[in-house]
Amino acid sequence: MIMHARTRVFLLVFLAWFMLPGNPARALENQPQKSWEKICERVINVPFPSGDRPSSKDAKTLNKCSSYDLYYGFGQPANPEKARLCAYDEMDKARVDGPFDGEAMLMTIYANGVGAKRNFDLAIKLACKIGGAPAEIEGRVKHLEELKEQNWQGTGFSLCDDITSGYMAGFCADHVNKFASRGREKQLDKIQSKWTGAEKREYAILRRAATQYFDIHAENEVDQSGTARAALSIDDTSSQEKAFIKTLEMLEQGRLPNYSHQQLRDADSRLNSVYQKIQKTSEPPSGTVTKESIRTTQRGWLKYRDAWVRFCEKKYSGCSSDSIKTHLTLKRIKELEAFLN
Repeated sequence: MIMHARTRVFLLVFLAWFMLPGNPARALENQPQKSWEKICERVINVPFPSGDRPSSKDAKTLNKCSSYDLYYGFGQPANPEKARLCAYDEMDKARVDGPFDGEAMLMTIYANGVGAKRNFDLAIKLACKIGGAPAEIEGRVKHLEELKEQNWQGTGFSLCDDITSGYMAGFCADHVNKFASRGREKQLDKIQSKWTGAEKREYAILRRAATQYFDIHAENEVDQSGTARAALSIDDTSSQEKAFIKTLEMLEQGRLPNYSHQQLRDADSRLNSVYQKIQKTSEPPSGTVTKESIRTTQRGWLKYRDAWVRFCEKKYSGCSSDSIKTHLTLKRIKELEAFLN
């Protein structure tokens, strides 16, 4: 089976991230390793600081809180101290909605010293309790023990540092994408700062078409056979969103290349050639990706392309339909060529 290019890109990005000097996951050094079970035995009786727990008054305001959103500032300003109170409430009431909540969030807070005084032993105790793939538990416990021995003073420890399973890869890809999405929202706000109401309404139509196409692309042109399928789908959509914002910025700044009609014809001819090669191949393109699923995506792409053309006619009259079509066609060619490699 030929590995899809996006799968390779995802793995390379993950490895590159792991090798970054500032990544605390690299703090593990070559030295005799302690048994993680013995490490867990050592911290089993470490107490939770009574002053860190929510008071009865606090508890009344925490019923619907999300420690994850509060800690990282998703959908609201970051508030690590309230995130700590919320995480205790989640743990005590067993109302954990995802892998980052409750005990996992308290582990993060005490490891980073953000929202509470740093307490590695308590972070380790929590790492021993939160579960996960056996290799993840072992790696996380040993990781925190090493950070303690090094008197690490950073704030970048994350539940995702020590993942080994495709299941958790999906959650962690979504975690990374949340930060990227926040950045894209800021870019869009800057782009639209001087737009009229009518222009924003035209954009909303394009945005709906984009969302529909990105969903179609992730569903039909990303291999769904492995345990990392969720992570790969999220990565794919994030890549499409990034390209979308980049195109919008180029249009806003007048930097989109001025392609001629002949260049459009050449690009369209090349796209059709690549597409036909895929349809005529005797082997499935990649895992669950089939010739039929690529046909489905191609039909969705044509609607997406045309939505851009209509938007540009209303918002960027200086950009010809030939230019925006060629720009999008060249990107689509690269996507399809990945199935021929």
